[in-house]
Amino acid sequence: MKLPVALALLLPAALVACEAPPGSSSSSTSASDAASPNASILPAPLATEADEPTDAGPPDGAPIGLLADPSGRLIVPDAGPPPPGVLRGDEAIAAEAPASKDLAGATLEAVFRLRDVPPAPRAPEVSQDGIKAAAELTAPKWKIDLTDTGRMRIEFASRAMPLPKRSEIRARADRYGHVVLWPDATDYRVVPPGALRTVLGERRVDVTPLSPGVARPLGDGKRLQLATRKVEITSSLGSVRLELGKSAEIGEGGALLCRALVEIVGVDPRTSVCQSGEVPLAAAYTWQDGGGIDFEVTTLTRRTDIPTNETLVPPPGSAYQASGLPTSPGGVFLTRDEVAAFRTGVPQGLGPSTDPLAPGEGFIAVNASDMLAYVLVDGVPVVAVPPNDQRYVIGTARGRYVIQWRTFLGDRIGPSSTIDMPARLSFGEAPDAGAPDAGGTSN
Repeated sequence: MKLPVALALLLPAALVACEAPPGSSSSSTSASDAASPNASILPAPLATEADEPTDAGPPDGAPIGLLADPSGRLIVPDAGPPPPGVLRGDEAIAAEAPASKDLAGATLEAVFRLRDVPPAPRAPEVSQDGIKAAAELTAPKWKIDLTDTGRMRIEFASRAMPLPKRSEIRARADRYGHVVLWPDATDYRVVPPGALRTVLGERRVDVTPLSPGVARPLGDGKRLQLATRKVEITSSLGSVRLELGKSAEIGEGGALLCRALVEIVGVDPRTSVCQSGEVPLAAAYTWQDGGGIDFEVTTLTRRTDIPTNETLVPPPGSAYQASGLPTSPGGVFLTRDEVAAFRTGVPQGLGPSTDPLAPGEGFIAVNASDMLAYVLVDGVPVVAVPPNDQRYVIGTARGRYVIQWRTFLGDRIGPSSTIDMPARLSFGEAPDAGAPDAGGTSN
């Protein structure tokens, strides 16, 4: 009679177990010492584990020996996909081949909301409509494509971001790290894990240490018609409170956005907080030294037509850059006319400027610190000044304005000051007395 393959393979093992060496008894040899077909693929027990009872058979329904299907063919357990690789900042990546297939997933629109923004002054000549229009033009926005196969494309959709409008960040599930694309995908820069925070906060690629973080559940909720899970994760840099929406259709793409958001606060992207089938809908950052910023998804549209070629990492034809990042010419976010629309006239009784360093029109913003710093005028981001540099902004009419210096991620937020324009504004400079410039603004 012909035996099934699985049974035939087990017979030699059984015979070996029955042939005890001379001078030993079968009772002194435990079941775990017997030769087994699985001995080469199962890990050895830890030294601290207790021996299993020798007289205990397998539980009911447990497989014995090698697994086989009803026809006798061996079943090899699926080892799963390999762990993601790590992108290196000093190595180019082979361009991915273009494809015509569309992908399923979702498109998100998101905004960063600045905290502790001072309001515009109340005066007859202050144009609230002009300020509101400028605020809409400079609201820091992202447009995000996430695919269920594990691709992410973030487009900078605002003038007032650390990277210029139409720049992109892309990522793929089989790699830790990101690439930054110049507008129109002409060039790309590899951003290794740990450097995304400095890209957004300082407009440079500088790897900072990552930690596993400490996660704390905060309950459940609902946002954008999705059931959500809330969690706070803390690192040495600060903490982020995430609200993760359950969406199986987005698949691995949601985990990629989560990995990016936790990396900003210095948390290792391998954290178990980021799971497939969940998409971050909100993130509130609080830094150890104070300050913070909020991230909020405002719309989520499910799609089945995301072009594969818009998610390639990197796309063909994009040139590798070993240094630098895309920058906006001048760094000024508003035109002269858009800035001039903040006022309808000159306040009564305002005399000429007494500042000998002030320009004839507008203002000069001097950043003497080692970080990228924004100037807010009446609560609106008007210019980003690189470290140890300055920018000249024209368009502000003679008048009184509320000024504030700050970093994009809000890890440093200066106090607001009321300044008469024209003026020279400074951040991080030591005044004549030699003490640090606490307010960061002078006129």
